[in-house]
Amino acid sequence: MANKDYYKILGVEKSASADEIKSAYRRLAKKYHPDLNPGEEAAAKFKEINEAYEVLGDDKKRANYDQFGSADGPQFNGGSGFGDFFSGGGGGFSDIFSDIFSAFGGGASRGRVMERGDDIFLSMNLSFEEACFGVEKNVTFSKIEKCPDCSGTGAKNGKEFSVCPECHGSGRVRFQQNTMFGATIREAGCTRCNATGKIIKEKCDTCSGKGYKKITKTVKVKVPAGIDDGQTIRMRGEGNAPVREGENGDLNIKVSVSSHKLLVRKGVDIYLDLYIPFTKALLGTKIEIPTLKGPYTLTIPELTASGTVMRLKNKGVKVLNRDAYGDMLVSIKAEPPKNLDRNLKKELEELDAKVDPKNYSKYQNFLSKR
Repeated sequence: MANKDYYKILGVEKSASADEIKSAYRRLAKKYHPDLNPGEEAAAKFKEINEAYEVLGDDKKRANYDQFGSADGPQFNGGSGFGDFFSGGGGGFSDIFSDIFSAFGGGASRGRVMERGDDIFLSMNLSFEEACFGVEKNVTFSKIEKCPDCSGTGAKNGKEFSVCPECHGSGRVRFQQNTMFGATIREAGCTRCNATGKIIKEKCDTCSGKGYKKITKTVKVKVPAGIDDGQTIRMRGEGNAPVREGENGDLNIKVSVSSHKLLVRKGVDIYLDLYIPFTKALLGTKIEIPTLKGPYTLTIPELTASGTVMRLKNKGVKVLNRDAYGDMLVSIKAEPPKNLDRNLKKELEELDAKVDPKNYSKYQNFLSKR
């Protein structure tokens, strides 16, 4: 198991969220389940993705796998086969397969199926400063919401319905099916009531019996200080409502941060290339530079070499969700003049004649190796 790339098996990135991993697993489990794809190849693939999800679907096992290349740890009891899988030792497999089997007529009996609404994905543009300091912004989007007039039942006033006589209000029916594992009792959504457990007598006028409707909603988003370009803000429960009973999906907002004219951000550190005349680097100077918190007077010592990096502690970006800050690193770039007039050239030649090469250790080392 330690030599397998579980992320590649499930087709997700290493940075994938738990929901993304679960979604990828659902899709592959439906595709390769032996009931739908008889044969050794499908069974082997099914076992492999089951093994991958057992590790990546568990926070502790995933952390061990990311760090050590193996899920071995205090909570790990070895690889999963079909026996571990169907016994429920995978932590979440039985819930997933209740949903998977419902799509093609199977699964263990677990009462009425609880669905999860779809996630909504948006993008948000932030300025360099907004990302560093945090900001509150309103976003407006369309979403599916449970109909308030019928409480999601689809029936007029939420009352004009009766219990489905086929499933007795559970929304599920059980039947026997022969599979490669033998005869099994399975469960599927009731087709008579569309797995709702209700037979509508009179439809709701607002949603036409659907139980949900599309609305436009505006929410206030608190962007935390220190968020970086490409990161995502997740607002749980602000996504689409499910068609039947269950929980809403999430609202996912991907952040795009614009660049700064002078400052460059790398993680929580800020970088600045400071160009000064070479004479200032030789003689030393004080110069005002921009920082995230306003102007700052930087003291440059005499005889500062071009390329010297000066570190200003805690003048970088706030660490996300922590009371800590990165640093600011200023790289000194000593520039020669663009042109030399006659007088300046003469003064430099006089200065050069007075310079003792012994004061330049690197120059002396170079000469001695020639």
